[in-house]
Amino acid sequence: MDFQVRRRGKATAFTLVELLVVIAIVGILIALLLPAVQAAREAARRAECKNKLKQMGLAALNIESTIKHFPTGGWGWQYAGDPDRGFGKNQPSGWYYCILAYTEQSALWELGSDGDPDVVTAAQRTGALQRLSTPIGLFICPSRRGADLYPFSNPSDFYNANRPTDVGRNDYAACSGSLWPNPIYGGPPLDGNKMQNPSKFTTSYTAFCLPYELPGRTAIRGGNGVVLALSETRIAQITDGTSHTIFAGEKLIPNGAYDTGGNIGNDQGWDMGFDFDVNRWTEHPPYSDSQEGDFLPGDQEVSLFGSAHPAGCQFVMCDGSVATITYDVDATTFNLMGSIADGGSVEKR
Repeated sequence: MDFQVRRRGKATAFTLVELLVVIAIVGILIALLLPAVQAAREAARRAECKNKLKQMGLAALNIESTIKHFPTGGWGWQYAGDPDRGFGKNQPSGWYYCILAYTEQSALWELGSDGDPDVVTAAQRTGALQRLSTPIGLFICPSRRGADLYPFSNPSDFYNANRPTDVGRNDYAACSGSLWPNPIYGGPPLDGNKMQNPSKFTTSYTAFCLPYELPGRTAIRGGNGVVLALSETRIAQITDGTSHTIFAGEKLIPNGAYDTGGNIGNDQGWDMGFDFDVNRWTEHPPYSDSQEGDFLPGDQEVSLFGSAHPAGCQFVMCDGSVATITYDVDATTFNLMGSIADGGSVEKR
């Protein structure tokens, strides 16, 4: 019997040059695929943001259908919500607090209820603090940040809540009109431990309820948007058309100010009355968060709508529809969309 000895084949291996070529090819593929992956993720985040605006718009419409007016803008930034004071001009907190009861957050809305709308009690202060310290995912744009707690950096305390250390923030703001009236007030102080009657507010506070005038502009009674201080806006008052009038949209927060609270339009939380944190204007077109340099002189940036989305800023209209408005939108067209009854013509998007 013949036995043949088989030679073992020579082991194959990559040469250094071949290995470098493979690594280079993989790197090129990753570089080609990464933008597509990032674009797909951003598209998903933008769709989620759109859905959140839709939910908030429908909640506001449900309030209008039930209470016969849109949620109020509240009294000022030193007031949190009071569940014993309804949804209109007697409610010191703003529109975010009002829609809680219509977005499956009734338990949160009721925190601090003591059955007494006139007296601020310890139970009310404690309940309001718990609510202030609660982040709400619905109020956060996923392209910007998570629904976490952030430092409360405003130096002033609330009149009807214990001071929070951290608060839930918000990335959306109601539209208060086409002109930005500065300043904004914290709200009328308590009378001892009692809430004031809105009809007795002092003239200095009611700058948003009485005519104001900017240089070169006609006086407007309390703003011309849908959500104002002490507002009770009805659909019938939106004569420009609900599909052409902004209810709320993404607010501008410059890159780098998401977490710190250093921007006065992002230094508090969502449960508060009329203020830059929760109200914006269409006097200027929306800006991208990533824009370099100053947006506008002084503190005017806190009046602006804006977004982290590259494609544009998203808004929910007063009919519940959602629109993406690009950063290069015609300034006059965008300005008209902030007013409920200016008589201006806006193309349907």
